[in-house]
Amino acid sequence: MTTITAEAYALPLLHAAAHPESNVAGLLLGRAGAIVTALPVLHRYAALSPTLELGIDMARAWAKKHGLEVVGYYEARTDGNARVSEAVLASLRTETPGALGLILDNDKLRTTEPVYSTSPVDASIEWPSEAVRAGALDLVRKSSVHVQLRDLDDHLDDAHNDWLGNEAVRAAVAKLA
Repeated sequence: MTTITAEAYALPLLHAAAHPESNVAGLLLGRAGAIVTALPVLHRYAALSPTLELGIDMARAWAKKHGLEVVGYYEARTDGNARVSEAVLASLRTETPGALGLILDNDKLRTTEPVYSTSPVDASIEWPSEAVRAGALDLVRKSSVHVQLRDLDDHLDDAHNDWLGNEAVRAAVAKLA
């Protein structure tokens, strides 16, 4: 069983909301059966692109510094394809055999339906409470905190964009738990 914290649930959702017309991708970080956070990497999507490879290397270093490891990958696609990039997961699984893929359905951000599916599809997940999941959607619908979220693509455009920190976004998400 893998537990997903409120932060790890909300950050990919906010990343997708920040770039609704783009495919987005990021990395899931955690330790010992728990995914505790996520790092938004791309909104100019290309599986196994040099930017993603750079993001993975930087995320691994950041994770190690914080006592975590890269344990998965997430993506939200605008084309309705509900399959995570297996090439990215295969690459991650060379160092983390149980790496998990989360697929976020952008269209479901406007509904009350579950917004995530997993790869493998039979992954045993303990999701955050219904209140946390609803609160994460409210961050998009009511507070628009997602417009403050920055990913590695944004950082490469302007080094002042702190894609690893995203402190204002993380502070808003912390209130969900």
